[in-house]
Amino acid sequence: MSRILNALCTAAAVLVLLAGPAASVVINEMELNPPDGEVDWIEIYNPDNQSVDISSWRAEIIDGSWTGSFEAVPAGTILPPGGFYVFNGQAAWAHDDGGYATLYSASGEILDKTAKRLDSLNNDLTYGRTPDGYDTDKDSDWGLKSATKGESNIR
Repeated sequence: MSRILNALCTAAAVLVLLAGPAASVVINEMELNPPDGEVDWIEIYNPDNQSVDISSWRAEIIDGSWTGSFEAVPAGTILPPGGFYVFNGQAAWAHDDGGYATLYSASGEILDKTAKRLDSLNNDLTYGRTPDGYDTDKDSDWGLKSATKGESNIR
């Protein structure tokens, strides 16, 4: 009986280690109305001190009845501590000037979701968290600023 209990405790500890960091990865920046010739994008950030396997994670932007679904993250992609990953949209996407972004795990669980944002300027201003990964679930976590795609939002 104690052998089974030890095995269950070990399995539970492994699950906690695997699930914990994934819950920390957040949407860090998003481009909802890019300059001409550019694409919508979502940047995610790992504020934790452990690497996270983000294989098959997905993201999308929803703007009214329009949904832009990004390609899934390639297999074997590891997001290191303090690392960024960018989902790039498609040039053919056409929607209004805003929306909200959602990040999904490989199993389809919602890991992070933003509030709706509007960007009617058609320039390189994006919505981002400052500092990177700052997540209190408040609107004040976000600001409109110059794009820092794949890099820290702090210059």
